[in-house]
Amino acid sequence: MPPVKEAKAGGQSALPAGANEGGLILLIDADDTLLDFKRAERACITATLKNFRARGVQKAARLFSAVNKACWLAVERGERTREEIAVLRFEELLGRLPLQATAEQLNEFFKACMRRAYFLLPGAKRFLHALKARRHRLFLITNGLQTTQRLRVKGSGIEEFFEDVFISESMGTRKPERAYFEAVERLIPDFRPELCYVIGDSLTADIKGAENAGLPSIWFDPEHKPAKPDITPTYTAHSYADIVRILDAICR
Repeated sequence: MPPVKEAKAGGQSALPAGANEGGLILLIDADDTLLDFKRAERACITATLKNFRARGVQKAARLFSAVNKACWLAVERGERTREEIAVLRFEELLGRLPLQATAEQLNEFFKACMRRAYFLLPGAKRFLHALKARRHRLFLITNGLQTTQRLRVKGSGIEEFFEDVFISESMGTRKPERAYFEAVERLIPDFRPELCYVIGDSLTADIKGAENAGLPSIWFDPEHKPAKPDITPTYTAHSYADIVRILDAICR
């Protein structure tokens, strides 16, 4: 994995004269960038399986995680819709794990649990405080269900940091589609593309979406994941501190 790519004066990173007085416009992903989705998913599928008296709960939870990830990737690729995968993921689980429940029952219990899963990644609030102290404008961008994501963002205590929250279900489009980012741009008052950066952990949703929209990006990669040759982030950061340093360098 290449090291963090530092911002340099000139080129794409150079800001218009006086622009840094009001900070940058930052489109920040929610799950696994700020919210601990993996922890929330693990807690909620474990609770769901226990409620329906599954055997081998931990093994079943790992199986669901793999199925759920594959389903959401299919949504990102445009092969499935959010509505389709909601029940489909549990149908696939039931095909491998017999339970005394329907896929619909499992999905409803899981969704109700996720709405109360308010886990943040360590340091997330401190990171947001650092961005606000630098007068950056923050906007949350997330693929997911409107009610679930709104409750998780509010319950985790980060809603106050953002001028607005853009959830794919209510937008009628999703990351990485260009239409999603175009809609976001229209909804942000005084939007200036030369000041805008996309920050997220997903190459296929956040970074590809930034590419589609012609916006620079910061790939948040604390796990040092393998890069994808067809998706190139403008910068790569392995920690929140890295992101802050990159943004500080851009604004100099």
